[in-house]
Amino acid sequence: MPFFPSLPDHAGIGELWSLNPSLKKPMNDLAQAIMRAESPLSPAEREFIAAFVSAINKCDYCYSGHVRVAANLGAARDEIDACATALVTAPVSEKWRAILRFVKKLTLTPSAMANADAEAVLAEGWDERALHDAILVCCRFNFMNRLSLGHGLDPEGVSPDVRAANMNYAQPKA
Repeated sequence: MPFFPSLPDHAGIGELWSLNPSLKKPMNDLAQAIMRAESPLSPAEREFIAAFVSAINKCDYCYSGHVRVAANLGAARDEIDACATALVTAPVSEKWRAILRFVKKLTLTPSAMANADAEAVLAEGWDERALHDAILVCCRFNFMNRLSLGHGLDPEGVSPDVRAANMNYAQPKA
C-alpha cells in the first residue's frame, strides 16, 4: 500500500505522476532516450543494468518489472539474478562484469569513483559512449528506485508481467 493516501492501493509509477502531472511527459521522454535510443548498449543490456541497479538498491518493485523486460528482450534471467547475488562469480564475460562493477560502485559509493574505475571498463573494450550510457541507466534507476521506495510502491500490487507490458518504452520502436 503506498505511503500517500491519495494514491490507489496498487499504485504504480504511472499513478505517481498524478501528484505532479507536469513531470509525466519529460520523465517518459527521458526514459525513452536512455533506455531505447541508439546506443552501443542494446535495450536488453540497458534493462539488465536497470534490474541490476534495482537489485543492489533492494527495490523489488523495479527489479521484478525490469528483470522481465530484460528477459523479454533476450537477456538471460539467471545471469541477472547471479550478478545481483554475487557479481564476482556470476557466469558473465569479464567485459560485462567490468561495466556492472562500475555501476555497482557508482550506486553504492558514488564519491569513491576514480579514473581507474572508468579505465577498467575501457580496458575491457567498451567505448566512452557505452560507459556514458551505462552511467545514464544507473543514474535513472537510482532515481526510479528511490521514487518507488519513497512512495511505498508494492511489488505485489500489480503483477510484474503486467508492469513490464505497460512500460511505455518496454518494446523497441518498429
